[in-house]
Amino acid sequence: MVRVRHEGPQVINMSQCDGADFCEEIGGATDTSFSRFYEGDPPHRRAWSTENFEVLADMSPLTTGHLLLLPRKHYISFAQVLGAHPDETEELLENITSIYRETFGEPLVLEHGSGADEESHACITHAHLHLLPADADAVDELLIRDELSYVDLESITDLSEPPWPDSAYFLRHHRGRSRVYMPNGNQKRQYLRSIVGATLDIPDPEWDYALIVRKECLRRTMELVESWSL
Repeated sequence: MVRVRHEGPQVINMSQCDGADFCEEIGGATDTSFSRFYEGDPPHRRAWSTENFEVLADMSPLTTGHLLLLPRKHYISFAQVLGAHPDETEELLENITSIYRETFGEPLVLEHGSGADEESHACITHAHLHLLPADADAVDELLIRDELSYVDLESITDLSEPPWPDSAYFLRHHRGRSRVYMPNGNQKRQYLRSIVGATLDIPDPEWDYALIVRKECLRRTMELVESWSL
C-alpha cells in the first residue's frame, strides 16, 4: 500500500503556494510527488500546455484517460478561474474535449469546487477539473440518490457568478451542458472519486488515491496523448 500526498496546506496565491504539489510541479520543481513515485517512467505527465493552463494525467488515475485541467496561477476553484479567464477557459475546454473525444471517448468533466471555509473544500488547494471517460447519466443518478440538489447552468461561464466563487460545489459538465450540485454536509472526502469509482465498478475504497495507484493507467494515458500538441 502506497500513500500519495497530492497537495499541501491551503494557500491563496502563487507566492504563498510552497508545499502544494500542483504549484510546485507547474512551477518546474524537479523533486515532486510525481517524480518520486514514478521515478522517470514516464518522465512527466503533461498532456497539454498553454500560457495559462496545464493538462496533466492524474497521478493516481481511476482509469486510463483520467486527466486534470488546471490553471498555472493559483485559484481554489474553477468558479474563480472563470472569473479571471472566462473566454479562454471555455475555448480551451472545448478544444480539449474535442481531442479527448477522439482519443478516449466523450469526457465527463467534474470538479469539487472549494469554498471559503476549511471544512467545505475537501483538501482542494489548487483548482482542477477531472476529465474521465465515465458515464455522466450514472454519475447524475448517484448524486441525486445522495439527495444533492442541483442547478443547471446556461453556460459553464455562469459558474463565475455568485455564489459559486465563494461556495463549495460539485460541477458536472458533459456534452456542453453544465450542472452544479450543492453539498449537503454528508459527503466524504474524495466524494466525486468515490462516485466515479462506483460507476467504473471499482470496489470501495479502492477509488482512494492514497490506497491504490494505477501506474499502468497513467503510463497508458501518456502513450495515448503523446501526439497531442504541447
